[in-house]
Amino acid sequence: MKACLPAKRLLPGASPALEEGCRRRMPLVWEQVLAAFPAAFPASVLRRWGLAGKRRSLAAGVNAPARLYVERPGKCLRPIITAAVLEGLGRDPREYPGILGAIELMEAATVSFDDIIDGSDTRRGGPATHKVFGETKAYLAYQAAYNWAYRAFLAPELKIEGWRRLEILSSLSREIFAYGYGQASELFWTAARRRPTAGQYLDMSWDRIRFLSFNGPFRIGALLGGAPRKTLPLFGEAGSWLGMAYHLHGDELNLFPRSADWGKPLADDITAGRYTYLYLKALELAPPAGRRELAAALGEPGISAGRLKNVIDIVRSSGALRENRRRIGVFYARAQKNIAALPLAGEQKNFLSGLARYMAYDREK
Repeated sequence: MKACLPAKRLLPGASPALEEGCRRRMPLVWEQVLAAFPAAFPASVLRRWGLAGKRRSLAAGVNAPARLYVERPGKCLRPIITAAVLEGLGRDPREYPGILGAIELMEAATVSFDDIIDGSDTRRGGPATHKVFGETKAYLAYQAAYNWAYRAFLAPELKIEGWRRLEILSSLSREIFAYGYGQASELFWTAARRRPTAGQYLDMSWDRIRFLSFNGPFRIGALLGGAPRKTLPLFGEAGSWLGMAYHLHGDELNLFPRSADWGKPLADDITAGRYTYLYLKALELAPPAGRRELAAALGEPGISAGRLKNVIDIVRSSGALRENRRRIGVFYARAQKNIAALPLAGEQKNFLSGLARYMAYDREK
């Protein structure tokens, strides 16, 4: 498939300078993303796996679902971050073939898994992976994508010091466990209708965003680009705090979308019974009658449009939106402090600072 950029804006709501910076980096990113997972496994690989003769069935059952989201153009923020970090350290991202695609492939696999867990029907303008191929194939594809993506970091032609390669692989492995623990916590709260505290929700979110959103892309770029060992925590923390701000902003967009083509159904956090920091604060701050209505509406998939509007109005009037944005501001300030301290060239540092602003405040979808 030929790499081509969408004619519409890559980042709706972004400044012209930020849009231009993303568009400049996107041809390389998009080329690698499309090549990140094959449409069919090479025959030599299948022979090595003992699966000769299974190429066609694997292509339909694994390759197609694994490629579904990478073939739907997304914002590709994570590989763009890695590319900018590499540039800021004086490296050419083209010297690291497959890395940018692997990062987006792992993100697409994570999202595919999240969609199963969350019961989401749509993603990136189309039906979710499990809606197209079924849950079994979606699960298989999710695992296969992770395994295939790791090949880029194991490749002998990736010329980096041994400890840097080991840190990339071990940090990804450590953090996927944290991500799984966060997922399990949210599943428990949703299934048991057990309401967490706002603090517990933030702790769970910190676990869930540990895998690639967005500390992984910052750290991978730093490790590949030769950043001094003592500066590596700055990169990881910049991505972690930015991930928290991005996450809470996404929760807000779920109730108050700014774009007509918001990628998920309106307020599906409510109808699926998922707690968010915004909703938990509304349950604290709303008047008693409003709190009862919010509690009753959570997890009601057949809620009427009129009642859903009333619930959203209760959230807005409770002061929870103001508190959510205050918390975003705290996380955003911490991310910007770390970005300012990164040992990067000024142009790339300014780009990452602008991208952080977009992710925490200006993103429309």
